[in-house]
Amino acid sequence: MKQLALVLGILGAFSLQAQVGIGTTDPQATLHIVGDFKFIPSTSVKATRLVGLNNTGYAREFPLGDDFVIIDGVIEVDESDANLFYIGDVDQSATAGITQYDNYDLGLVDVNERNTLIRLSGSGGGYNITGFANGFDGRVLYIINAQTNNVTFFPENAASLPENRIQTIDGNNEVLQSQGIAEFIYSEVLQRWVMINKRG
Repeated sequence: MKQLALVLGILGAFSLQAQVGIGTTDPQATLHIVGDFKFIPSTSVKATRLVGLNNTGYAREFPLGDDFVIIDGVIEVDESDANLFYIGDVDQSATAGITQYDNYDLGLVDVNERNTLIRLSGSGGGYNITGFANGFDGRVLYIINAQTNNVTFFPENAASLPENRIQTIDGNNEVLQSQGIAEFIYSEVLQRWVMINKRG
C-alpha cells in the first residue's frame, strides 16, 4: 500500500511539472497539441467568455464585452443596453414596380421586431409611402433610404388606415433623398406615426 502511494505521489508530482506533447516531440507548453482537439463543455455552466488562440498558437480566454452575451452557443448583443440600435433590412426587389406603399408592413412584429433602423433597398425607382402597419406607443423608427431614388412620405393620406398614417413635420409631403434618414415615433394618443426629424 505504501509503495502504491509512493508511485501515485511521484506520478502526481511528475504530471504537475512535465510538458506533454500530442503530435509533437518538443512540447512548448504544459499541454502542446499539434492538430485538432475536441472539447465538450458543461451545458450547466453559463458561458461568459470565449476561448481562442493568440498569434503564437497559445489558447487563451477572452472575456466578452459588456454589450455581448452567449446564448445557446451564439454571440448576441445584450438587449438591455438602451443605447444600442438594431438595423433591419427591407428588400423591395420583389415589389420594385410599386409606386405607392399603403399600410406598409416593414415586419415590425416579426423579422424587424427588435430593429429600430430599417434600411430600404432594392427599388429601381421613386415611390410614395402613406403609412406603416403595426405601430405602438413610443415605437421609434428610423427609415434609411439605401437607394438612389427618392422616397416621399404622404401625410394624412386616406390610402392608409387612420392608425397607420403619417404626420410630417410641416404637414406637407416630405421627400427623403438617397442615403437620407427619416425619424418617426408612434403616438398612441394621436394614433399616428409622427415624423420628428429628417436628414437628406
